[in-house]
Amino acid sequence: MPTIHQFHIEGHRLTALALNPGAAGEPIMLLHGVNLSAQFWQIDEVFIRHGPCYALSLPGHYPAAFPPSFRASSLTAELIAQLLTAAIRELVGDRPVTLAGISTGGFAALDIAAHVPAVARRVVSISGFAQGRWIGPLGISQRLARFGPIGRALCKALFRYTGRSRASYRDEIWPNYVVDKAALYAYPQFETLIDNLYPNYQRLDLDQLMHYYVAMPDIDISDLLLRITAPTLVLAGDRDNTVPPAQARLIAARVPNAELSVIEGASHLLFAEKPDEYQHVVGEWLRRTASETRLWEI
Repeated sequence: MPTIHQFHIEGHRLTALALNPGAAGEPIMLLHGVNLSAQFWQIDEVFIRHGPCYALSLPGHYPAAFPPSFRASSLTAELIAQLLTAAIRELVGDRPVTLAGISTGGFAALDIAAHVPAVARRVVSISGFAQGRWIGPLGISQRLARFGPIGRALCKALFRYTGRSRASYRDEIWPNYVVDKAALYAYPQFETLIDNLYPNYQRLDLDQLMHYYVAMPDIDISDLLLRITAPTLVLAGDRDNTVPPAQARLIAARVPNAELSVIEGASHLLFAEKPDEYQHVVGEWLRRTASETRLWEI
């Protein structure tokens, strides 16, 4: 069972799950996407083989929480990097880590590496972005949330409706993020993923969640990507219907030591739509860059 860590940093509550306590190697920090929780990474079959893995909560995502007086205008790239870096330091001290994330977690991994380069030994951005304007259903929710109190009320009502039961969460939310629904439902860990995530989804503070939908379209770290010094894997699907695939090309072009891998016929949930390709690309890159790091240190 994962070990749960909780931190209180400048009024924010953050949490982390140690997925394989006692594992040897360099630490790996795993960052989930918006609307999700750290339990997302309990299905991981790739990173767990390469070192001690910690799944960090994004700020404001249950069981993490913003301070009561927090406002969307305070949610910046700098703050996200600051809070997550502090949590990482609480977990492993000054040791460099592999930062890996999916979607908004992919953004957060890049964000930390750009603001505090010394933290990052390696970076993996999966369906991530540097500019926070989303497309598809998440993009619609962004536009609603930015349309004042009425828009946010409608957005929250939509969240409540689609999350009213496990079945609606499974069948009305997740298929929106793939192009191959049959592959999603055939993914062997799909039901476990839903079981892991749905209880925390029900507990999300929607007022706090709306801060992401209001603030993220104005966040842009593309000019900071040149600061990232760590080897970086940028992984995306060529048919991503949530984050424009052009974001992956932008990131790969601006991060000095980046490799771009685009999986054909996949959308946002690469791990489920194309599990074999996903595991091969990530696993091979982790093995190769671990070897390169050891040679460099010698």
